[in-house]
Amino acid sequence: MKSLKTLYRFLIFLCVMLLTSCVKDVDFDQSENILPTPTFESNLIFSSLEATNFINNTTQQEVVVLTDTTRLEFINSDFFVDQLTKTNFTFQFTNSLDRSFNIDFVFVNDNNEQRYLAQVQVLEGQPESPTIIQSNFLIEEPDLTLFEEASKLIYRITLPVTTNPLETSNLGVLKLESKATFYFEL
Repeated sequence: MKSLKTLYRFLIFLCVMLLTSCVKDVDFDQSENILPTPTFESNLIFSSLEATNFINNTTQQEVVVLTDTTRLEFINSDFFVDQLTKTNFTFQFTNSLDRSFNIDFVFVNDNNEQRYLAQVQVLEGQPESPTIIQSNFLIEEPDLTLFEEASKLIYRITLPVTTNPLETSNLGVLKLESKATFYFEL
């Protein structure tokens, strides 16, 4: 009899627990508030320049400014303009030349009007102990609107004035590795 009473109390306790346990309602309409935010990473520019790249073959004089232009057709496309929320550029320089450099990344539109400018100063290095410089540029509003008008990237290297110009016998290299990360909201 005592075991029957105990069993009866246990069953009542179990029923009360099952009926009063904590359950959170699930709102399946919350899925409508989920916004996909894809991220796209891309290599941007890679270069490796030796001292001879900074010497004019004819005059054997130092070239003060080197430039290269890359078309970036995708930036001002409808998808980018409508969905892009921010952009991050990472530029990493390894300089083993005994010379410092001023680097400009100029984003321009088709009329060559500047839309965004990123500048990096790369300090001199040595072949046995190169200088490594990494710079990040995060572009968000309000700069993002101007940046989205860009269609070209001008990569410009300027050698500051010095009494110790580069010579073709200088050892070392100026290397650039860069990537772009684009953040979208669909």
